[in-house]
Amino acid sequence: MRRALIAVFALLALALLYAGYAFLSLRQLEAGVKAGDAAAISDHVDFPAVRASIKEQLSAIVMSRALDEADRRRSAGARLGAGLLAAIGPALIDTAVDRFVSPAAIGALLARRAPAAGGGSEAGGQEPKELDLRRFAHRFQLLSPTRFRITHKDGVAIVFALTDWTWKVADIRIPPDILKKIVRPDAGEPL
Repeated sequence: MRRALIAVFALLALALLYAGYAFLSLRQLEAGVKAGDAAAISDHVDFPAVRASIKEQLSAIVMSRALDEADRRRSAGARLGAGLLAAIGPALIDTAVDRFVSPAAIGALLARRAPAAGGGSEAGGQEPKELDLRRFAHRFQLLSPTRFRITHKDGVAIVFALTDWTWKVADIRIPPDILKKIVRPDAGEPL
């Protein structure tokens, strides 16, 4: 009986350490965003994984819009344009995402402010907005023992993964309607 009780307490302590470490990582990321500290943000973001996710999301939106436009216009020129976009679009998206997904841009997304031009650090004298992770806690979901997701009420979801014993942002899922506005601000209007 005593061994079982010790085992239960040990498992409970491990679970508390596990959850506490995830919470500590979230708070460190929050502090980095609040301070505009690119190094602190970089320590908690897996940039190759985030870039790959954003490239995939943007490619799907751009290709969908091009194919919809080609189908709507039904002209040879529209189909040729959609074909050209299919051929060169992924390379353009890859280049743009590689350039603009930076610590400053991720910090700006999390804090919901406009990033400085070129994805670099913020302009001098600009006061960073507060990041409040509580507004992202609209929904918390444990995806696996090494992944969890927090979702904002507008649908933006941030997936954290335990990588090399560190919790890092591994994916940012942006709802298609928000991405369409990013790709084309007048997304609700006909072309």
